[in-house]
Amino acid sequence: MIKLIATDIDGTLVNDEKLFPPDFKDVIDILEQKRIAFAVSSGRSYAALIDQFNFIADKICFICDNGSYIVDKGKVVSRSVIPMKAVNEIIKVCMENDLRPLLCGENGTYYSSENLEYEKEVAKYYNNTVYLDSLYDCNDNIFKIAIFGKNGIEDKGLPLLQSRFGDSLTVCLSGYYWVDVMNPGINKGRGIQILQNKLGVSYEETMAFGDYLNDIEMLEQAYYSFAMENAHPLVKKTANFLTGSNNDFSVTKEIMRLIK
Repeated sequence: MIKLIATDIDGTLVNDEKLFPPDFKDVIDILEQKRIAFAVSSGRSYAALIDQFNFIADKICFICDNGSYIVDKGKVVSRSVIPMKAVNEIIKVCMENDLRPLLCGENGTYYSSENLEYEKEVAKYYNNTVYLDSLYDCNDNIFKIAIFGKNGIEDKGLPLLQSRFGDSLTVCLSGYYWVDVMNPGINKGRGIQILQNKLGVSYEETMAFGDYLNDIEMLEQAYYSFAMENAHPLVKKTANFLTGSNNDFSVTKEIMRLIK
């Protein structure tokens, strides 16, 4: 019996227009009646997710910043703060290599570049943004650093960041333009493990959906792991099952099919 369902958001739960499945609220109500926990698992900050899911925030779990900050029905379950020395070193490397870092903190999301293309990309995924003349002046608790490469980041930016920080931090590709950096051992899979332990749920009782590389560890923690039709090839290789595309709202279709 399925007892925990977790899903990525962009490219997975919502369509390319960022719209929820039309039956999403009904599905959440059914899951609540059946005592099945539901978690959204994202690279986004808690502030952004609360705004997006305000209509059901008291009913679901949030795995935020790729597992750095976890909240269950309004109560903080886990948090992982990156040491400021490491934050400053990442800022320095980004500035030297034409990469734009975004500091994702407890009280806000901090940026310093005024590049229009970058600001538009940030606005797609983050709110509660704060402009700083210098990111070195940030004194918030930072859970994640999202790094933007204007021409795509997988070919050049990702190898650079992995070579500089991969031995001491988690460095993962989270989108065409984005790499996310967190504390070592932090990923969405760890977030699932924390919720499984808290709720008394096993691997066989967990369902998860994803489409990109920062979803891989999450999918590895669920027997009912689904890669979207539009998923990265490595995600499809990881998942135990395949489903339709995000534009077909396949997450809620699959949930309803299986919980019946």
